[in-house]
Amino acid sequence: MEYKKNLIPGIVLTIFSIIYLVLTSQIKKFSGLGSDPLGARAIPYLWGISLLVLSLILVSRGIKQRNLAIKNSTYVKTSLNLSHMIKENREIVMTFLSLAIYIALLEPIGFLIMTAIYIFVQTLILTPKEKRNYILTLITSIVIAVGLDYVFVCLLNVLLPLGIFGF
Repeated sequence: MEYKKNLIPGIVLTIFSIIYLVLTSQIKKFSGLGSDPLGARAIPYLWGISLLVLSLILVSRGIKQRNLAIKNSTYVKTSLNLSHMIKENREIVMTFLSLAIYIALLEPIGFLIMTAIYIFVQTLILTPKEKRNYILTLITSIVIAVGLDYVFVCLLNVLLPLGIFGF
């Protein structure tokens, strides 16, 4: 049963990374203000390839754990229970759900607000209930969002979604 913790997320991430790499190949080249030897696709390709490699490592680790369980006669065949799997992997499911909401609302609400909200929610998801400090988490998420906005907009001249409030 332990092998499923590596095998299932590894398969899902492998599929996601392949889709990501296919979509990355559709990024148009931008000649812009000068010569860019790497181009707009370089970093997304690097992320996609890294995610693919790491997800394949998870798959191979899961397969090795499954084969070891079969060899040691500790393999127990169980049916796939989706509700049990969601409860067991609550943090992973909540992370993907919050990330999907972040991506969906990024353009209409704006980078600064959505990034602060996402960091706040993601920190709460990953922090055990007894160790949560809401004020510190809120302050940290706002500082990080403002810092990221400053770096991208002011230092790197990257246009970010302004959203409904114009900042």
